[in-house]
Amino acid sequence: MPIQFSEHALYQLKKRQISTKRTIEVVKDSDEIKQSYKNRRLRRRMYGDKILQIVTVTEGSKITVVSGYYLRK
Repeated sequence: MPIQFSEHALYQLKKRQISTKRTIEVVKDSDEIKQSYKNRRLRRRMYGDKILQIVTVTEGSKITVVSGYYLRK
């Protein structure tokens, strides 16, 4: 499963100090996956007292990371 990052995602992850390594961990091994609008998926994983949510779009076998951010529990 190839994982790509949009320019927007790279900018937002850097701004929010979220590593691409951690982002890939969430994409590959999510605690929870929710369907969202425009064929997007919200992939979530707990880190301490926060939930890291990664927004992805799947096209065939390719997954593109659109954004990522922490949620409070």
